[in-house]
Amino acid sequence: MNEFELRAAIKELAEMEVTLTKKGGPSKAGRLFEKLLDKQQEILEHFKLPQTPFYQGLLGFEAIPWDNEIDELINLLEKESIQKAKNSKTDVEILREAKETNRDYMFILPQLGITTHVYTGFVYNNILMKEEDTVENVLEELKFVNNSDLLNTLGIMDCTSDWLKDAESTITDMENKGLKYVRKFAMLHINFTKKMGFNINGF
Repeated sequence: MNEFELRAAIKELAEMEVTLTKKGGPSKAGRLFEKLLDKQQEILEHFKLPQTPFYQGLLGFEAIPWDNEIDELINLLEKESIQKAKNSKTDVEILREAKETNRDYMFILPQLGITTHVYTGFVYNNILMKEEDTVENVLEELKFVNNSDLLNTLGIMDCTSDWLKDAESTITDMENKGLKYVRKFAMLHINFTKKMGFNINGF
């Protein structure tokens, strides 16, 4: 976006944040909050910055900014962008460091452009952190699954039980699509269901 569009986007974001506060926060205006996050992402992507809590905090507004305040914010974001480029690490390095320092996936995955989701969280916590596979293989899976179709299907698996009627077929289908850890993910739900006293065909 050009400078005019950038300034307009920042002012629009500020207006959203002020309105969201007046409405009582995200729990009272979920759709507005989603639009606000999209606008944050649009602005941060312009500066090649990830949508992490730190950078989101730089875009926090309690009132509509004056033109000189927008100038100061743009300068700050430009400096952050330059600094980040100087200190840039590869995705593998970020993930390996996160494992070694036990960082929370909610903070790390956005830096990699990965959607925070029940499955990506599972891969991070249960595969990466428990050293069930290499960092490189985990990263490959996270990037592969990072599309709405796969994540929607996995989300349905997480919050519904219909797929358990033919669990093996569902798991095999997802494996055939290329997911490496979906069976381990599914087994968490299968084992929990069995502990509740229900039988799962084939398990």
